Amino acid sequence: MTGGGEIKTNVRSSELKLQEEKRRLALLNESLTRSNTLTSGMVSTLDNFERKLESLDELVTPVYEATNELSFLLNNVDHSLLLVDSVLHYYEICNELQPTISSGPGGNLTEYLSELDRLEEAVKYFKRTTSVSERERVTQLFDLGRQRLVEETDKLILRYANPLSAKELIELCEMSETNRNDIHAMQEVDMGTLRRIIEWFNAHGFRQGLIDSYATKRGTMIRRSLQLLAEHLGKSSVRRISTNIIQPSPNLSTNNTSSTDTSKRPGIKLGDMSRLLKRPSGPGTLPRGVNSPVSTTLTVIEDNAMFDSSDHRDTNNYKLLLDAFIILLQRDRDLLNYVFPQELQSLVFTKLIELPLVHMREEAQRLCESIERLPHKLDSGKFAIYGIFSILKWFRKSRSTFSKLYQESDVARRQQFTTLSETFEKSAVIYLRGILEEVTTDTSSPSQGGNVHPLTSHVLAFMEGLLTYEDTATTIASKYIEQEQRSTSGGSSRTEKGLYDLGTYFARLIRSLHANLSKKIDGYMPRTDTVIRSIFLLNNINYLLKRLEGSSSLLTMIERCQPNFLSKYQADLQTSLSDYTKCYSSIIIPIQQMFEYDNNNRISDTKLRDRDREQLKESFSSVNTAIDTIRQQCEQYIVSDVVLRKRLRDEGKKLILELFKKYYDKFAHKDFTKHREKYIRYDPVALERIIDNVFEHRA
Repeated sequence: MTGGGEIKTNVRSSELKLQEEKRRLALLNESLTRSNTLTSGMVSTLDNFERKLESLDELVTPVYEATNELSFLLNNVDHSLLLVDSVLHYYEICNELQPTISSGPGGNLTEYLSELDRLEEAVKYFKRTTSVSERERVTQLFDLGRQRLVEETDKLILRYANPLSAKELIELCEMSETNRNDIHAMQEVDMGTLRRIIEWFNAHGFRQGLIDSYATKRGTMIRRSLQLLAEHLGKSSVRRISTNIIQPSPNLSTNNTSSTDTSKRPGIKLGDMSRLLKRPSGPGTLPRGVNSPVSTTLTVIEDNAMFDSSDHRDTNNYKLLLDAFIILLQRDRDLLNYVFPQELQSLVFTKLIELPLVHMREEAQRLCESIERLPHKLDSGKFAIYGIFSILKWFRKSRSTFSKLYQESDVARRQQFTTLSETFEKSAVIYLRGILEEVTTDTSSPSQGGNVHPLTSHVLAFMEGLLTYEDTATTIASKYIEQEQRSTSGGSSRTEKGLYDLGTYFARLIRSLHANLSKKIDGYMPRTDTVIRSIFLLNNINYLLKRLEGSSSLLTMIERCQPNFLSKYQADLQTSLSDYTKCYSSIIIPIQQMFEYDNNNRISDTKLRDRDREQLKESFSSVNTAIDTIRQQCEQYIVSDVVLRKRLRDEGKKLILELFKKYYDKFAHKDFTKHREKYIRYDPVALERIIDNVFEHRA
């Protein structure tokens, strides 16, 4: 029973579900039918809307196309009107701008440049057209406008292009760095105007003419200023000495930092120079009775006094011109920073210095030629030689200033200053050669009394003076010696070139001096007169050694090139000293002969033989004559150096006094004559006194 109930229940449940599904199916069929109906209506509606849209499109499209065409036509009309207006403006611009352009910029530079720009556009337009007449009109007006701008720049430049008078330029050289631009300085407003005009020309491709105009006018001003200064210095009796190397202007540095003020230039008054130029008597003309402690002392004082005034007037004037030249260039270099764009400054400066640089070269050539014509370069003319070396020293110390004037990388343009210094370098080499030639060919006679020859004094004074310019002179001497080596040996090794310095030239100069002194002895003094020959050499060699030993730097320099120099001349001095002592042979020989006679004949102390008496008379007469001769000769000889004089006396005493004392003690007491005062005129004390008084030259 239970199993049948469950089956019935399941059947009933399945039937209920079947009924439910059928009901749902009927609903779905009904919905499908409605959906198909709606779809058909929608498709019909859409088809109808599409047909209406197509009809509308057929109506709107022609209208749209017509509207677009009308808009395009309207735009073309507007553009055409603008073009017509612009073209008409180009044709009317000449008449419009003629009065303004012709009158120049006046005080409204900005508006004038703007109008020139408009005019330039017209020039460009007519270059593209066939309207020749209009092109010529606007081109002529534009050229006129540019010419008016050039005239405006010329007016601005010339306003500050008046040359400085000599007084103003000297004051400018003495001014401190901060005040240097106060003389004839360009006003800021004018610099601004000039810069705007230059920038306009540079932007429009017309810069070269303006650069040439500016550089020529400013360069002419600098040259004329230098000419006025040179004329003033040539006429002036006041000697100004250039002692300052001009410091670079602060505006020339890359960071435009300020520099310290330069010191004022000291001057030497003519009265002071006159006192310094008064020269005492030379060593060859020492007055008798002068008891100079050392001949070198007198000459050193003399040469030092001269050396204080050794700056040659013309060379000092040229150094002052160089100072003024650099200062004027610095001022114009500073001005370029305010007036010209950076890329143009070097071009303008190079052009600007051409005229003043030509003037400085001409002055340099004139100065060197005038010095070359000077006689006695070793003596009075040596101050001009020192002046040349001082100018070269000026150039060496001014290299940094030259570097600041030019761009650091502009080596080629900096060579313009190098060519200026080369003029003096070539002349200095010629002068060194001339000094050596003057020493070699000097034909003056030996000094009176065998004293120090002026040539010796002049040579040593010249060398000592040249030491002041050692670095510069070493360079020049090296060039001279190198030229000599190339001409004689066809070249030199690197090792040999390392020895070329001022000492080599000095050593050669002294060798030439010594050779000339020896030539003077042979030419003017008899070979038999060994005394005066030896005195002359003693004085000169001793003077040479004294001066060199008193100047350690000079001696060191020479010995670096000639290590045995000092020992050689000391040996020569000793040789001349030995030659001098031969003057006592006239005393020694009769004394020795008398001793030899006594050894052979045994002269008695009591009664003398006739021949003994005659021998003694002859011997004492010979000794007296020899002593008289020596005393008379020494009155003519001059030995100013007290040390040398004492040495000569000591050598004489050492050689003769002991021998004479033995001679006197042995023979003077013998009774060989009734006139003893005639034959026994000198005793050992008297002879020593005579030797002590040689070379005294008492009046």
